[in-house]
Amino acid sequence: MRALAAAACLAALIPAFARAAEAPSFDVQVIAARTGPKADVVLVLMVTGNGLDSSALPADADRCDGTGYARTDDPQETGCYRIAATENGKPIGRVSYDLMLNHGSTAYLLLSYRSPADPKSARALRLDLSFKLWDDVVRNRAPETAIDLAKAPGFDDPDNPWAPLYAFQDRRLNEVYDALTAKVAAGEARELLVQAERDWIALKDADCKAPLEATPAAEDWCRTLRTIDRIDQLAEFQRGLAGATP
Repeated sequence: MRALAAAACLAALIPAFARAAEAPSFDVQVIAARTGPKADVVLVLMVTGNGLDSSALPADADRCDGTGYARTDDPQETGCYRIAATENGKPIGRVSYDLMLNHGSTAYLLLSYRSPADPKSARALRLDLSFKLWDDVVRNRAPETAIDLAKAPGFDDPDNPWAPLYAFQDRRLNEVYDALTAKVAAGEARELLVQAERDWIALKDADCKAPLEATPAAEDWCRTLRTIDRIDQLAEFQRGLAGATP
């Protein structure tokens, strides 16, 4: 009986050990895509880490060109994403990127490349992103999965990729807010929550028109950061609410 009990305990522990042993990885999502008149493609990507500390993500793209892990100014220094991509099975010659922002274990990247595919055809994109973490390589989990670029939201201004990123975060905020209000009973508590959200929106809009360089890109950058912070605040409040519920 003792042997059977020990075997049962060991079997129960195996999934936990398997999860602990999983290598860090990340998922890639196309938030928005734009194709210019000369088949120049710009993508806004969200890279979400799995099993990664927030400090693990590459934090500076100024000396990275997308071709390898090493910085262009110092081959001994790593800290860059390496990006390989195909469209409709055709290799994309060169993919460059800029880091828009890191937030926790999530990064937002701006990818640029010249499409090798026929612009009149449906375009399936495959992305293989990776970066070095000490002696290991961290990769996206499904590089073989095709991304249908026709289904990605577009954006008009190539100089303002913050507009689609802000729209994406605004949708996320609405989802969190709707889920939160659904858990708060009608009455004074819900009215306070609704008023607090109205006050926050007014403050965000006023805040983001205040910068000296009040360009559309600067305003959308500001709105994006404020909205991400608000999502974190409401998510934390929601967790506290769940913990307080008997």
